[in-house]
Amino acid sequence: MGALPTLYAATAPNVTGGAYYGADGFRETRGYPIRVFSNQRSQNRADAARLWEASEALTGVKYRF
Repeated sequence: MGALPTLYAATAPNVTGGAYYGADGFRETRGYPIRVFSNQRSQNRADAARLWEASEALTGVKYRF
């Protein structure tokens, strides 16, 4: 059940690109997959950039788009 939201997001024909899918139970910790919304902090672009830079530095892998 823990992998079900990920599998659903990757394979279901009715999912929306860029959307977040989690469990429908208490605090998204259990249940069947539904579309859920991430919190405001997860949308912080400065934090995302720092995480990306740290990931590249720690792995030695550079990704360019």
